[in-house]
Amino acid sequence: MNHITPGLRTVLATAAVAVLVIVEQSGTQLNAQGPERQHEVKIPGLDLSLKAGWKLLVYRECRFAVPASWRANQDADLVTAPDGSNFSIRTFKLPSWSAHKSQILTAFGHVRVLHENSDHRLWFEIGDPPRIQHFIEILMGASVCSGLLEVRGTALTFDDVTRIADSIGPAPAEWRPEGTH
Repeated sequence: MNHITPGLRTVLATAAVAVLVIVEQSGTQLNAQGPERQHEVKIPGLDLSLKAGWKLLVYRECRFAVPASWRANQDADLVTAPDGSNFSIRTFKLPSWSAHKSQILTAFGHVRVLHENSDHRLWFEIGDPPRIQHFIEILMGASVCSGLLEVRGTALTFDDVTRIADSIGPAPAEWRPEGTH
């Protein structure tokens, strides 16, 4: 069984308590003030905030966030939503980011929407409704976090897709549970 480092335990406990407090307060505020406001939890040590009801996962040296209803496989390299939407993540080293991006864009062929092609992120959409895939890669030095988000149905808004894309990035070393993949 994997062991969680003290740093990760503290961060996860802090985030969990904050999410529970926000969720509890949201219910009270909803009854008293009408429409619920969006609440976010700042993750200590990262430039990242989680939407209430979302969770942060780590695969190797990559981190990402998804709604709490999504279920991860044992390695946390694949998470699946109740509606069949899913997100898979990989990490690998590469010699040239610009050459890699060119090869990826050529390999995928027709890109529906190119959201970003920068010096640190490549994000584009392929496929047609009702099954759209978002290919998202983040450069981390000589390594890449590479994610594929398949959206099925209407459970995810574009804001949710953007939250997932923006959450992909390097996980601090002290967060990684011992023996993770």
